[in-house]
Amino acid sequence: MNLKNKILGYLQLSRLQTAATTALTPVIGGLIMGQHDIFLLFILFIIGFLYHVYGFVLNEYIDIDVDKKSKDLNKKPLISGIVPKNHALFIAFSSCISAFILTIYFFTDIFPLLFLIFSIILGSIYDFYGKKIPGLDFVLGFSFFFICLMGASTISNDFTIVTYIVCSIYFIHISFNNSIEGGLKDVDHDYLASAKTLATVLGVFVQNGRLKVTKKFIALSYFLKFIFIFLIILLCIQPEINLFNFEKNFLQIILFILLLAATLFIMYKFLYLSIFDRSKLKKLYSLHEMFSYFLLIISLSLMIELWPTIFLIFFPFIWYILFNFILFGKLLQPQV
Repeated sequence: MNLKNKILGYLQLSRLQTAATTALTPVIGGLIMGQHDIFLLFILFIIGFLYHVYGFVLNEYIDIDVDKKSKDLNKKPLISGIVPKNHALFIAFSSCISAFILTIYFFTDIFPLLFLIFSIILGSIYDFYGKKIPGLDFVLGFSFFFICLMGASTISNDFTIVTYIVCSIYFIHISFNNSIEGGLKDVDHDYLASAKTLATVLGVFVQNGRLKVTKKFIALSYFLKFIFIFLIILLCIQPEINLFNFEKNFLQIILFILLLAATLFIMYKFLYLSIFDRSKLKKLYSLHEMFSYFLLIISLSLMIELWPTIFLIFFPFIWYILFNFILFGKLLQPQV
């Protein structure tokens, strides 16, 4: 095995292609509370990046036996043997420890550390039991709630309504991504491995290559998405933002409507997909998550101003396209 493939294996294990979006979660928490110190925002990005690596590498380690049930996943670093299992554990826990060290050193208040501890504990619970106890996707959602709150607490623990709304949006967004998108994407081998996810418990399965999605699962999907939309609209009508002022914010409103329509359309496409096509599902999920993220940033744009908005839109998008191409040779379809 050559060195290039070895390095690519370690980078794939850490889900590097999606790391920027996760790493920006505490950054956004800091921005909405008024954190303008570029260096401290960069430190928050690094902490978020380490949080991402810890969570995903540990998840890959825990789920290895379940993932072996899928032919689509036999090239994953741990399953193929490119990365030894003990190396994965070392990467996960060294990332976790590094995140704690950076938080203690740069943010002397107790609250950033406490919120980081909460997010790490909740993320770990999901990693260990996410395939054994249905509904733990919401525990992971709370993990993101607290990592966002961690960033906000670097300024003050006197949180605004906007802060709580944004953290709640992250909670619903991540809960949806894991329970609905992740549930459908993995249902072929989760079902075979008797994994207990919300998708399998609600009767979703694959038979002769056809995806069988139940009405209960579809109802849960729309319920979570409508909560997400409600929170986004609630955020937009806050006095600090007031997005729906047609005279001043016409462009933002048009972008908001287009992104919302695109998000709902893509969601409809993957919920009513009749043939189980993992590649197509992954493409649809990438677009859905991207548009959902853009909705949040457009909603915050009037509060965080122009240049942070431009950065938050283009940086994770360019990061994803770049590293997805480097790691997998494709623009929107990672091998996960």
